[in-house]
Amino acid sequence: MQLDLFSEDQPRKAPASTAPATFRPALADLPPPPAPVTIAIPARGPHQAAKPIPPASRPSNRRYVPLQRNPHHAAHDIAEAVEAAWYGAQGGNRIEIPVGVIAALALWPLRGPDAPLAAHWWLDLNDDDFLAALRECWTYWWIRRPDLIDRSVVLSGWLDDERPERNRIQAVRAAARAALTGGLLHLTSAARDAGGNSDADVLGAVITVMRSHGARDALAEFHTPPELSDLMARMLLTDKPPTPGMKFNDPCSGTGGMYRAAAQCLRDRGMNPHDFGWAMTDVDPLAAAGAAVNAILWDLGPHVLVACADTLAEGDPYVRAATEYRKSHERRDWMVKGAQFLARIRRLEAGLTGAA
Repeated sequence: MQLDLFSEDQPRKAPASTAPATFRPALADLPPPPAPVTIAIPARGPHQAAKPIPPASRPSNRRYVPLQRNPHHAAHDIAEAVEAAWYGAQGGNRIEIPVGVIAALALWPLRGPDAPLAAHWWLDLNDDDFLAALRECWTYWWIRRPDLIDRSVVLSGWLDDERPERNRIQAVRAAARAALTGGLLHLTSAARDAGGNSDADVLGAVITVMRSHGARDALAEFHTPPELSDLMARMLLTDKPPTPGMKFNDPCSGTGGMYRAAAQCLRDRGMNPHDFGWAMTDVDPLAAAGAAVNAILWDLGPHVLVACADTLAEGDPYVRAATEYRKSHERRDWMVKGAQFLARIRRLEAGLTGAA
């Protein structure tokens, strides 16, 4: 059979059937809007005039306002930044050096809302001026608290080297930069009172982070979490209400985290930590040095004894600590008198030279 393609008598093929449209379920109707609720506000009487709401106080320089975060977390972040900077700059295994740098920066005697501005001053110093500022800071506090600074000499002894190695200076500057840019001065110096600068144990965090796991296990060094310290301090001081003249004794104090919580609890009750006695002991010289520095930072007052000893072996190390306390003050007094005598001689020589 032959098909004629051009013939009109050929049956036409039915067009291909199209696929059925996809089924789409109808959306449920939205519920009717709720009826409006009218709240009747009672009219104010003439004696109930609305009080104007004072505008919220704003800091004078918002550029340096720290982030509102947990101070304990901030201290841990600073410690991790210092650790990364120190080891990243090949600082070595003498962790007392970066801990001492952080301690000196925190001890810098400038307090108040403008204190964090000193971070730029520290960062702009050259190496010689930076080391000189660290030495002057330790000297400043040695004149005022020789007992505590002598206990923390492990943190400042490296500054006796007048010409430290170049790589050590670089590591020191790197650790200081990490701490300052991380907000160290906001935690330790931004408040005018000691209570506002005692919200965290920065030195304890730095020592814990920088020390190796093996060293912590050998020293049995396990710092009490700060939140737990706060809870324990409030529970203990509630069971036995504190009275001025009481003495506290911590035979394994570490860097003094429990005393930070206790001092804050006393301040919350309107008491002054200066009216109490604080005794701390730790077998680790670095932790004892941190406790001595913290006693200054947290302003525990003049009645502080810090001993470096094994409580289980020595029993009562505070007799020796009290003797060291007296010797430190006697040595300070003797050296200050000698410096004053030398200053008078120089003034006399200057006067004679000018008269001649």
